[in-house]
Amino acid sequence: MAYQPLRLDPATPSAVRRLIDRLESLSFADVHTMLRLPVPNYRLRAGCNFAITHVLTTAIGGLSTTLYRKGQKDGELFMGLLKDYYPWHLEPHQDVSPAEAARIIYKVIRNPLTHELGLDLRGKSKGVKVTIKRCVRPDKKRGLTEKWIEQLEAGTRPRISQAIIVRPDAQVLLVEALYWGIRRMAEGVTSDTHLMARAEAFLASRL
Repeated sequence: MAYQPLRLDPATPSAVRRLIDRLESLSFADVHTMLRLPVPNYRLRAGCNFAITHVLTTAIGGLSTTLYRKGQKDGELFMGLLKDYYPWHLEPHQDVSPAEAARIIYKVIRNPLTHELGLDLRGKSKGVKVTIKRCVRPDKKRGLTEKWIEQLEAGTRPRISQAIIVRPDAQVLLVEALYWGIRRMAEGVTSDTHLMARAEAFLASRL
């Protein structure tokens, strides 16, 4: 098997479906492949932690400016989408509120990664270490199995920690948990009929 498509609401407008197809082919399918890494026996030793996070946060930004569109500035859109539609209630444990988790993803992780090579030059992490983690197989050398990734994409949340973990010494992002949550968020957005009507009108002349 291979990449598992999102399960959109049956009433999802055609223009939105085309946009989601674009998101999947340009972003999520690539994430699927990167989650298989590393593969040491093929000398593919990178885990792509930052690359996957960059793709996922770019996807959040794209969804916020095309489908959500409730705000004036990019940051408001990005954080608003996460706060309103990310499945925080399905996290196994939540250290912070949805609004604070959205702020961390945008200001502490996304912006420094996009603009500052991950250095947080503006001090949004308030001096606390920021760590981007991946799930690992028992040998800690290889990426995830195809079956594991397919199950995650199909909707089964694996037994892993929440996407954002806030500790006294660090703010931690778990890549696989964020990927699962973003997929559920994208599916959930398509169930909002009011939002979909606005998005269809916005996208009709652009796709």
